[in-house]
Amino acid sequence: MRATASVSPPRPSPVKVWFLAIRFFSFTTSTVPVLAASALALYEDSIDPIALVLMLIASMATHAGCNLANDYYDDQTGVDRKQVVGQGGALQRGWLTRRELGIGIVVSFAVALLAALPIMIDVGRPIILLAIASVAAAFFYTGGPFPLAYWALGEITVFLAMGVGMVAGTYYVHTGDVSLEPVLLGSSIGLMAAAILHANNIRDRDVDRAHHKRTLANLFSRGFADREFIVLLFVPWILVAALIARDPISWPLAVTVAALPRTVALMRAVAPARTVPELNRILRQSAGLHMRFGLLITAGYLTAAILDRWSS
Repeated sequence: MRATASVSPPRPSPVKVWFLAIRFFSFTTSTVPVLAASALALYEDSIDPIALVLMLIASMATHAGCNLANDYYDDQTGVDRKQVVGQGGALQRGWLTRRELGIGIVVSFAVALLAALPIMIDVGRPIILLAIASVAAAFFYTGGPFPLAYWALGEITVFLAMGVGMVAGTYYVHTGDVSLEPVLLGSSIGLMAAAILHANNIRDRDVDRAHHKRTLANLFSRGFADREFIVLLFVPWILVAALIARDPISWPLAVTVAALPRTVALMRAVAPARTVPELNRILRQSAGLHMRFGLLITAGYLTAAILDRWSS
């Protein structure tokens, strides 16, 4: 995620450089869906602890490869050269070379493959196809001849890859089935993840437009972008209500209301926010809301699972 700055900070240690380059603190968007889907699977059936660990490793490694690829290709197109990147930007600051970044991309995707391989062998074709699609989405998000993020497909890609696909895939690994519940759950988490990206694109709309990076935030008016952000934050609450309505025994999901005040505050704050510090604050708070929302859902399903077993 990018933030304007006039002076580059001193070079950190090699470990910290890579820690910043992969944007480790953004990994909540790739781990929360796996945890929430596993909690749902535990509530409805059971989970495989080893598969859970492997899926967490694979999802984080894929996310790392995606973040490194974003830096690599955004620098190539010139998008990141006008700004100093917050968590990433190792290439733009001169901390890593393009060759080192390329090696990091290969290693990240290789780790993801190795972690997912036992699951793919055990579960079979559906997970193999999902794994291929996930890696493709991560790489072609900014890479290849048709980078998805440059053609206003960022939000839908994040929604599908880090929402519906990740949650439904995790649920399938645990249970061998997919129902409407993981789709609704994945949609709610995916919309929250898309809101993070959209907040980033609202902040960067002028720079992105100048470098021919088409996003929904700069293809339409700022007012449209603000309304889209509000919709992305509002619909997940309808989906959680639908989950409870479909299965009243899952009433502990109501614990998610603890994240509602932050949601409302962000909805109200986006339109007046015009400066980079204000928009950066909304971006950080959107990421925090995604994490809080997903962890509360996880806690809700775990509580429902415990109560269900006690009553049996």
